[in-house]
Amino acid sequence: MYRRKLIGFAVASASAVLVAAVMVVWSSRVTNNQINQVNTANALLAEHLQLSSTSYRLFKQLTDEILFGTLANQADVRNKRAIIAESLGRIRILEQQQRSALGTDFTRGSIEDTDDLESLIDSIITDFEETLLAPEAEPRGDQQVRFILEERIDIAFREAINTAVDRQSGVVAALNDRIDNIHLVIFWSSLLLALAATVLTLVGVARLVRAMSGPVDSLTRGAEAFAKGDLSHRVPRGFDAEFDEIAAAFNLMADQLAAQNVDREQARRELEFEVADRTAELTRANAALKKSDAVRRNFLADVSHELRTPLTIIRGEAQVALRQKDRNPEEYRDALSCVHEQSVSLSHLVDDLLFVARADANSLRIERQSVSLDALLPEIGRDLRGMADETGISLEVAVDDGTAIIADPDRIRQLLVILVENAISYSPPATTVRIGAGGTADAHVVLSVADQGHGIDAKDLPFVFERFYRGSRSDRRQAGMGLGLTVARAIAVAHDGEIEVESEVGQGTTFRVTLPAGRAA
Repeated sequence: MYRRKLIGFAVASASAVLVAAVMVVWSSRVTNNQINQVNTANALLAEHLQLSSTSYRLFKQLTDEILFGTLANQADVRNKRAIIAESLGRIRILEQQQRSALGTDFTRGSIEDTDDLESLIDSIITDFEETLLAPEAEPRGDQQVRFILEERIDIAFREAINTAVDRQSGVVAALNDRIDNIHLVIFWSSLLLALAATVLTLVGVARLVRAMSGPVDSLTRGAEAFAKGDLSHRVPRGFDAEFDEIAAAFNLMADQLAAQNVDREQARRELEFEVADRTAELTRANAALKKSDAVRRNFLADVSHELRTPLTIIRGEAQVALRQKDRNPEEYRDALSCVHEQSVSLSHLVDDLLFVARADANSLRIERQSVSLDALLPEIGRDLRGMADETGISLEVAVDDGTAIIADPDRIRQLLVILVENAISYSPPATTVRIGAGGTADAHVVLSVADQGHGIDAKDLPFVFERFYRGSRSDRRQAGMGLGLTVARAIAVAHDGEIEVESEVGQGTTFRVTLPAGRAA
């Protein structure tokens, strides 16, 4: 109900503003139109006055020619006649505009009188030229000159000009009266609208204040009572629907607070129990952290041991080769092959450590291009099939046609090789490792490597991507240095992707890498 009152008040206020805006636009357009018509009438008035002045000058020059003959300036006469023609042309244009805007009744006779005025001027000039100035004309007399000057110019022409000037003066006066009337209507309309809007605003505000003050006071008293702990107080209802809902909510809150007071002791006991349980949980978490730290320290020791072993072999082989003088080339070749093999292994370990360090420093260099997965995955399967055949494991590759990503092909190959080699290493013979890729609905591609190995313990899953971590079921011969999955995760993150693992003991493990999709080149 109160919402409808507010909406009604807003609609009424908006209507008043809209009416005022319409009136302003209407008055502006009407006033502008009337001002344009006044300007047109004034321009016509000025043109008629200019025509009168120019015509009188022409008539004077023609009279001078009668009096002085060839001494009169004929060029000035021709110039005045051209000016009169231009002035009549402008008068006709303005009169057509005025008639189009004001109508025939308001401008009756204006265009017709202009035609008569032009005919009169032409006839006066003809009288001068043919009757008095032509070489074959009869000798002029004073009666003819007086007739032209008095009857044709002073009476007929002056009356025609005065009629046109008076008519345009009347049009200007009528337009000014119309503007005054419009301004008067606008003034009283605006005043009445302002008074109506003021009354409407005052009445609406008063009603809204009365409708709000009562329920607000009741809610305030209820809140104060609840704050003092008097949960038996109830907020009365019977106001607008919105305030009744708030009052009901206040009363419901009081009921709930009362019920909460009953349960407070029990909640306190439960809280104590939860605190003890959380303390035990934190203790277990702390122990897990200590265990994880111990695992890292142990594995650092393993790294030192692994580094020491190839270095010891390299040094031993070199020393033996250098001590014995009478060794054949094959023995030297065997020693150098052993040194080379250990150097390569050591180089791979150093490369992995350097790669992880660069990933931590966000300084990996990624050369992105379009990579077609339906070509890359079968190629990886062929490259690793020999390793799988040695352990009696079959490789299956399944990729959707046209699946592609925008990535560094060498890094993606490295990531997939890590996952596939891990799957082969941790899978028993006569099992299958599946490599797959397919698009998703959100413009991503999911790469997956699934095996049928013994799986990963649930307690180890959160840590499989941490560097130097080996799970409780890891075999030292299979686990390597514990950097492979760390490198795989760094490659996925560097490509704005993510990697996740799902595993169940005895059911196998599946790694999924989600990367942004791209268009195959």
